[in-house]
This record gives sequence, structure tokens and C-alpha cells, in this order.
Amino acid sequence: MAKQILIGIKEQELTEITHYLMIYFPYNEEMCSYTNAWMGELYENKYPLVSKGMWSGIINLKTHKLLNWKPEYGDLYLQAKICDSGTYFLLDKDKKVICKIAGYVPNGLIPNSDDCGDYIRLKINSDGTIENWPENPDYSDFIEGSESVERIDTDIEEEPILDTKVGFTYSQLMAKLLQLPKFLQLEIGKALVANASEEFEETE
Repeated sequence: MAKQILIGIKEQELTEITHYLMIYFPYNEEMCSYTNAWMGELYENKYPLVSKGMWSGIINLKTHKLLNWKPEYGDLYLQAKICDSGTYFLLDKDKKVICKIAGYVPNGLIPNSDDCGDYIRLKINSDGTIENWPENPDYSDFIEGSESVERIDTDIEEEPILDTKVGFTYSQLMAKLLQLPKFLQLEIGKALVANASEEFEETE
């Protein structure tokens, strides 16, 4: 886990100068879900704030609003089991990055506070307000054990979708492929076609 904070910032100052939180994590369909009272779980192509398999959001910590939330998304409940795969940045009023955690969820700041850094659970209104955001956030996770640096590393490490070798039948493989985001399905399809073309040319 990587934790960084700008040189000279202390916890009390952090509470005063922090205005925004940026969150990034891999949106794994088996570990994450959006639900609402009418539709239940949403499908892959309707996941708000998810692009290329990554969820990203910026929250105004003074108003508890997701700034990139759109009214057409409606009122939704996000539950995501992230464990150590998320990245979190604190920003000042000018949106300059002042702290970073790459690892477990800082649940002193992000709901819920009883999950030992594994989960994010957000009750989001259509205007982007997060209903269950804590009134008295705890920034200590960003302070304790952090490396003091002159400049925060803003790179995002993306988790691999598959990190183990397993065997599938053809039907099982196709079922797995169809669960992937559309852009990955297209890329895999292109690679399979290219590979098949090369093998055909070699046999001629």
C-alpha cells in the first residue's frame, strides 16, 4: 500500500484545507453493484461513472456531492467490495492533490466505517448528494504511515481482470467473455481473428 502526503501538512491542517476527494477503483461486476428501489441491479452498459472497467468519482467534501453525477442516473445505491485495489486522492480548494492512498478503503472518511477497509457503500441521490456521508470525517488514514513528499504520485494502478490460469469449456469461456465490458469483448474478438488469420496463412 502506498500512502503519500505533501511535506508539512498535519492532520488538523488537512481537515481545514481538504475540499475534494477523488476515488478510483476497478469495477468488478462480481464484487460491485448499483441498485435502486425499482429496477434492482443495473446492467453493465448502465453503470454510472464506470469507464473502461474503472469507477471514478470526485466528491465535494463540504457539500457531500459527487460532482460528476448526472440527474438522469437517478437515486442509486453503490456497493463495491474493493479491498486493496482502490486509489484515493485528497485535493485542496484549487483541486491540487495533497494526499494519496493506494490500497485499502479509508473508511474513516468513506462509508461504511465498519468494514475494515474492504467496502465502499454510497447512497446517492439524483443530484449527486451522498446521503450516508459522515458528518465528522476522520482523515487519520491519510496521515498515519504516510510518506512526506514534495509532489504526489498521481498514477493509477489498474488491476488485471484475470490474474490466474483456469480451464474452461467453450460454452463456459463464451459465458465469461460476454460478462466483460463491451470494449474488452471487441478487443478480444479482434485478437482472436488476427490469431486465426496468422495460423491460416502458416498452413497454406
